[in-house]
Amino acid sequence: MSTESRLQRWFAALLPRRGWIFALALIWGVAGVFSFARLKRDLFPDLGLPILSVLVQGPGLAPPDLERSVAQPVEQALGGMPGVKRVTTLVLPELVQVVVALEEGTDLWQARQGVSERLSALGGSFPSSVRPPLVSSASGRLHEVMEIVLEGPGTDPLRLRDHAEQVLVPRLQAVPGVARVELLGGQERALEVALVPERAQQLGVALEAVVTALEGSHQDASVGVLEVQDKAWFVTAGTLAASPEAVRRLPVPAARGTVALGEVAEVREAPAFRRGLARNNGREVLSLRIVKQPSAPTLAVAEAARRALAEVRKGLPQGMSLDLLYDQGGLVRHALNGVSLALLLGGVLVAGILVALLGRFRAALPVLAVLPLATFGAALPLHAAGLGLNAMTLGGLAIAVGLLVDAAVIMVENLAHRFSQHPESPRSTVLASAASEVAMPILTAVLVILAVFIPLLSMGGLAGRLYAPLALAVASAMTLSLLMAFTLVPVLTERLLPPSERLEEPALVRAVKRLYRPALDWALGHGLQVRLLALGLTIPCLWMAFHLGSNFLPTLDERAFMLLSKVPSESSLEAVDRANLLLDRRLMAIPGVASVYRRSGRADVTEDPCPMTDSEVMVILAPKADARTVERAVAEAAEAMPFPVDVNTPMQERIAEGIGGTPADIQVKLHHRDLEALRAALPELLERLAHVEGVRSASPDTPEPLVGCRAVIDEEALRRLAVPRSAVAATLQAALQGVALEPRFEGPQAIPRLVRFQGSGTPSPMQLGGTPLVLEGGRVLSLGQVVRFEEVSSPALVRREGGERRLGINVRTTGDLGGTARRIEAALEGVPLPPGTLLRLGGKIEEARDTQRRLMLAVGLSLALVAGLLYLALRRWREVLVVVATLPDAFAGALFALWLAGETWNISSLVGMIGLLGVAVQNSLVLITQAKGLMAQGTPFEEALREASLGRVRPKLMTAGASILGLLPMLLGFGGSELERPLAIAMVGGLVTSTLFTLLALPSFYAWIGKPEN
Repeated sequence: MSTESRLQRWFAALLPRRGWIFALALIWGVAGVFSFARLKRDLFPDLGLPILSVLVQGPGLAPPDLERSVAQPVEQALGGMPGVKRVTTLVLPELVQVVVALEEGTDLWQARQGVSERLSALGGSFPSSVRPPLVSSASGRLHEVMEIVLEGPGTDPLRLRDHAEQVLVPRLQAVPGVARVELLGGQERALEVALVPERAQQLGVALEAVVTALEGSHQDASVGVLEVQDKAWFVTAGTLAASPEAVRRLPVPAARGTVALGEVAEVREAPAFRRGLARNNGREVLSLRIVKQPSAPTLAVAEAARRALAEVRKGLPQGMSLDLLYDQGGLVRHALNGVSLALLLGGVLVAGILVALLGRFRAALPVLAVLPLATFGAALPLHAAGLGLNAMTLGGLAIAVGLLVDAAVIMVENLAHRFSQHPESPRSTVLASAASEVAMPILTAVLVILAVFIPLLSMGGLAGRLYAPLALAVASAMTLSLLMAFTLVPVLTERLLPPSERLEEPALVRAVKRLYRPALDWALGHGLQVRLLALGLTIPCLWMAFHLGSNFLPTLDERAFMLLSKVPSESSLEAVDRANLLLDRRLMAIPGVASVYRRSGRADVTEDPCPMTDSEVMVILAPKADARTVERAVAEAAEAMPFPVDVNTPMQERIAEGIGGTPADIQVKLHHRDLEALRAALPELLERLAHVEGVRSASPDTPEPLVGCRAVIDEEALRRLAVPRSAVAATLQAALQGVALEPRFEGPQAIPRLVRFQGSGTPSPMQLGGTPLVLEGGRVLSLGQVVRFEEVSSPALVRREGGERRLGINVRTTGDLGGTARRIEAALEGVPLPPGTLLRLGGKIEEARDTQRRLMLAVGLSLALVAGLLYLALRRWREVLVVVATLPDAFAGALFALWLAGETWNISSLVGMIGLLGVAVQNSLVLITQAKGLMAQGTPFEEALREASLGRVRPKLMTAGASILGLLPMLLGFGGSELERPLAIAMVGGLVTSTLFTLLALPSFYAWIGKPEN
């Protein structure tokens, strides 16, 4: 049995079962609407790559010490694990972060268990002051969704912090989808035991004795179980000394007996040493940053967090206020609502053009039924695949809007034509015959679209995370449109169209054909001239493709800017704050700025550790402010500062750091073990970068070395005076930030406990030398007798990658990411660098290039599949060549439109080009297939080609018109759909030229070189 016979039997069986078809279509549509409403919503698909972060804190340790004793052993332990792709390390004062990037497809939880096991084996080799490593999941900068501030003018900063730790953080962390809440600012409450040196010396109380007396007093001790008759009582020893009064009463051994701790020390609750602070509009506040779980939908988390904020506001103590400054959920809502409204409006416009060109509402109704059923029905496969609504899936549906109707239009036109020709014949017989005539061309055309998009599902990496949801959305919608063209559309057409009714061409179509017929006749007789004219228009547009520039994402209107400031590395937190207050005031004075929010330094526990001298400043715009005017003023204020300040937007900043590991667009990475030798080459590198076209700013990612102090122990003095080395180290700690003991917990709040010398904190080396060294038995020495202090220089931070040190230069571009990267590589050739130095580019450009490379491979595979399908459908390589050779003509309008609009190659414009490829191939295939079908009926080649071309006028106008009108709201940036605007520009510009070339250039080229021999 032939394929056509099988198809006739299929369509003949539809009419008796039309009730089932209507019922299944209705059920699918309702299920699709419900599933569409339940899809998780986010701006992008989950871009977080499989990454684990290891944080190790070493209070009081400098970067070189941490690098040697912590960073290198951790790198060696983790570098050989299965599935590890790359290990990078950041060594800061008192903190080490080791980031383990895993291969795609690696089981994250299994890898985390392996990391934890290897770290536990290293625990005993770390210095005694180093805290246990903290292994965190893949949450990173991409998952920071909210910035909240707690403030209370006149309220004790200690009370602010207490309320945040005891009430706000537990409540917000209980929100579904929240990974953690990071605190910064305020004053952390600590129990401080301040030894008075004179009293300790007088009473003969050693520092070690004080520390020993405090051990175990942070909690009650569980001592066992007491069995009394048939009952078991758990016995607890009341060793907890919770209040300062209780701590003062603790006994401490002295030279002559035992004394109370309060006799040798001042015990009080005081602010702990802090490494960061936050300000809002110049006022010091407490910052709370909400970080969502990697798989949690941003919009759902943001809405749940908003509800939680409303609840905790009711219980705020008098004088405190809680304000939401930045909500990424609002940005997601704005972008998705804009695209959704644009799609809805586009659907209405598509319905209008279909009714106008088909001339009958009853004839258009089967076609219109396909649009909502395929669009909403695609939500079911998306939901089953764990995907949601985002810029990529909505972009795929936007592409599909114009393509969905093509199969239904061809089916309706042919059925109506055959019904009017055979009004007396049985409807089922006519339907089966007419539907089977166009079934194979429809199937082949839809398979071509699927062949264009299906390879995107196998890209892998970041490119796969971006493009796979798009491909699945298009493939789902197109497959559903094919199923409905083979089921619902025929039975609806048979039900709605009377037997004798013809689909008369509307006046618009007749007018177009009057103009088109002489142009087609001339083109068919002048194939060479038409081809030369087409190339004359196409080649300049292809030249524009190489001059568009490239970027990773289109620009988003976030109504906020993010500034990153870096002050000299030797600055204290107070100096950092004073320097940035000037920047805050200048920004607040800019018209259109609603608020200025700054985070300086870092929180104690965070996955984004940064030097204490770095600050993030968020500038939030007023509702009616002009973003471009404010951006220029913000850039001028940043340039006027005496320290480097980079300007970006919050989302772009997080995407850059989440993808490339740095906020820079491009990072010039220099690998060498000698940082000083690399630093010597920096001036010439920066000079060359400053003259590269497209470079807005360039700055080193590593600050200048710190001037520090090293305590050199006199070994001879230690032996002579019988001083333990541990006593020297403990005394130095107590003279500076203090000896840290086990914290005491008050509910969820951990209260640090410190032993330090009274008045210490920032003494000079001379004062340190006079610090009493009280030993066992009441012997008293001074530190200066066993220690001398030397001034040394050490790195402020150390970056490591691939097992060796690295120094980088962060480059901000003016927009053309790819072109600027190529010019940078050319400019840095021949720069004298230390022997053995490896130079390469990183940052966003690294992932952008990898994405483009994967995309090119996927497009190549798509073209191979399309060529194979074309050959199976046409059976002649010459006709396949006709289609492939005219494809560049279809792209001419897209390239010209992108150049005219000042757009770049980015994920949105590339998606538009991919969609355009499918449309162009489909149109060419249908035209040639219809011409060959007429030739099979005995029509001469030229007449068949002419008739097929004229017959394609209305379907082509409907397809192109539907696609253009469907994309028009996005093209105009309706409702905040600027993310999809490059896609709309490429598609609309390409559809204009694709329509003209399909109707003129393709027939003339086919007539010139594709004419069959027989």
